[in-house]
Amino acid sequence: MDTMSNIKTTTTNIKDLSFVALFSLIFGSMMGSGVFDIPQNISHGAGVAAISIGWIITTIGILSLSWAFIYITNKRPDIQSGLYGYAKHGFGDYIGFNSAWGYALNALLANASYLIYICATLGNFAIFKFFGKGNTIPALMVESLLIWVVYFLINRGIREASFINILISAIKILTLIAVIVVFFVGFHWTQFKSNLHFEVKLGGIFDQVKSTMLVTVWDFTGIEAACIFALRAKSMQDVAKATLLGAIVVCIIDAIISILPFGMMPGGAIRELATPSTAALLSSIYGAYSGDIIRITVIISVVGALLAWTMLATNMFYVAAEDKTMPKFLLKMNKKNVPVNCVLLSSLAAQLFIILAFFTNSVYLAMIQLATSLILLPYLLATLFAMKLVLETGKVDTLSFIKGLLAVLYGIWLVYSGGIMFLALSCLMYLVGAVFYFIARYEQQKTLFANKFEVGVFVLLSVVTVLSLSMISKWSSMVFT
Repeated sequence: MDTMSNIKTTTTNIKDLSFVALFSLIFGSMMGSGVFDIPQNISHGAGVAAISIGWIITTIGILSLSWAFIYITNKRPDIQSGLYGYAKHGFGDYIGFNSAWGYALNALLANASYLIYICATLGNFAIFKFFGKGNTIPALMVESLLIWVVYFLINRGIREASFINILISAIKILTLIAVIVVFFVGFHWTQFKSNLHFEVKLGGIFDQVKSTMLVTVWDFTGIEAACIFALRAKSMQDVAKATLLGAIVVCIIDAIISILPFGMMPGGAIRELATPSTAALLSSIYGAYSGDIIRITVIISVVGALLAWTMLATNMFYVAAEDKTMPKFLLKMNKKNVPVNCVLLSSLAAQLFIILAFFTNSVYLAMIQLATSLILLPYLLATLFAMKLVLETGKVDTLSFIKGLLAVLYGIWLVYSGGIMFLALSCLMYLVGAVFYFIARYEQQKTLFANKFEVGVFVLLSVVTVLSLSMISKWSSMVFT
């Protein structure tokens, strides 16, 4: 008997996400914890000169990446499954699966980092000191509770969850405007000039610029959110507009918040700020209450990001299952048209990640670096697909070719900047995911791989993983401390 015969597998035909909802989803995904902690995170391995150069590279790269998403959306409006669809239609089922798997794991690791961040932020209040840096037993209990609160909230309906995300995004925007205004008021050119000297102890200028990459990319992770929910968008034009506006707004906000602090205090002091560093910065200048207000808002904002990323991971699992590259048990829908097993899988994975984080004593920065490394491959595949479409048009448009080339180069640069350590760990996680792909292929009575190219990719992942296993213990002592 087919155990899946009673599962509802209705294709999603509901077009209920407006431009505002799509933009809020993008903004909520990107503007999570990163923006509130970017002063300390980005200055951790770079001085203000390197950070400024890093932002120039990032702005060009992110706008090129956004162009790639928009170009694909316009040229192939039939592909409404985001990064997964781009990789699948461009390079085959197995590559598409890896894009979906990597993206979903990135989202869920992001959630783990958000949960740690929430408790670490609460730990700044005297009444919650027992939360420490977010990796204590009380913190683990609260983090687990939040996972399942979000689980039940999403199961009540995607549209309802999106409405809540819009409200949280509005609060976040108002808070960020207030922070920027206060930073401008506290900015002193004399202090900024004193920070312009090159800090040799942080390494060469190239290494410093490179160190900013994972931090800046982390703050832009989510720029593809509208493309992923294109299936539920009221208009494909809204998808393109929301993507471009999101990239521009976040570029401006993040660059301002990461650079202005150098006009408020010495670079060394910025690197020592507690989480969230924007709150610690305001507290040091304007008093404890100003920092506490930001911390409360940060918690609200990060809960919004937690909600947004769970929705993104859930949707990614679903579209891949609907396309038969993930097991069909993920297609089960409830009365609210929510893929319940996808939500359950997302929640269980997030639960596993925070348990692992607890036992490895992982802190926020380590989690976001690993999460970011997982999305680099889906981003690179998307840029390669955009370039492929440009070249397939026959008469190649020069401007489109340049934009596509910049997007590809940025994708390659990101993979390189991530470092071999996180790349190897990512390969290990991609290899583990192959189990889900093999189950889906078995259900479709297909061979494990469609061609030699897919076999070669799997072998490459296996080789890199095996080579990395001998170094995992060494890397763990570097990453998870």
